Amino acid sequence: MISVVIPAYNEEDNIAHCLDAFLRQTTKRDFEIILVNNASTDRTAEIAHKYSDKLNLNVIFDPIKGRGHARYVGFNNAKGEVILSSDSDAVVPENWIETLASVFDNNPNMIAVTGTCKVADLDLKTNKRFNQLQPFSMRVYRILYHHYWLTGSNFAIRRDAYLRSGGFNPKLNIQEDIDLSFRASKVGRILFLPNIPVISSGRRFKRGLVKGLLQYGKTFLGLRRMGREDISLDDPR
Repeated sequence: MISVVIPAYNEEDNIAHCLDAFLRQTTKRDFEIILVNNASTDRTAEIAHKYSDKLNLNVIFDPIKGRGHARYVGFNNAKGEVILSSDSDAVVPENWIETLASVFDNNPNMIAVTGTCKVADLDLKTNKRFNQLQPFSMRVYRILYHHYWLTGSNFAIRRDAYLRSGGFNPKLNIQEDIDLSFRASKVGRILFLPNIPVISSGRRFKRGLVKGLLQYGKTFLGLRRMGREDISLDDPR
C-alpha cells in the first residue's frame, strides 16, 4: 500500500485538477489518498467527496488551521509503508506514484526521495526563471546543509523513517517540510530526482518572483536561526 497525503485549505478552484491527476496514474500499485480538509470554509470537501467512488480517498476534517498540522494529521492517518506528500494546488505527472515508489524497491537503504516543482500560470519570463531556479536552489541547499530538502508538494518517505525522525511539527504553518528534512536526514539518505516535477500554483509569486522568494527566505531564517514556530506567509487567495 502507498499512501498519498494532501493538505487542503479553501482549494475549491484547484482540488479537482489535483485529484484528476491521480485518476491518470499509470501505476498498478494499490494507493490511498488522505485529503486533509484543513478548516476550509468553501466547497473543497464537497468537490473532493465526488471522487470517493473513483479513488481510494479518505477526506479528513482538521479544525486546526496550519500546513504543519494538516500534514501531521494526514501522515498519522496514512496506512502505507511508503507515504507520498503533495499539495492541493499541485498537479502530479502520470508516472509520479510509480517513479517515487520504485526508488524504495531499488534502494533498500534509501529513506526518502524528493523532487521539484514548476509553475506555469505566471508570465513566461517568470515561469522560466522559477523553473530554472528551483532545482538549482535544491543543489545549493545540498552543498550548504548536506542533505536535500523534502519538497512538500513532491516527496516520499518510508513510514518507519518518518516516525523515527519525529514527524511533522504540527505547530508550524510554513517551512514544515524543511523542518522535517533536517530531522529525516539524520535517519538516512534523501535522494533527489530532478526530472519528475509537479506543476504547482505560482500564486505566491504574482507580485514578483523576488518578493515571493524573500518571504520564503525570511521564514526559513525565522525557523532555523531563531527557532520561531509562529512564522507564516500571507494568504495569497
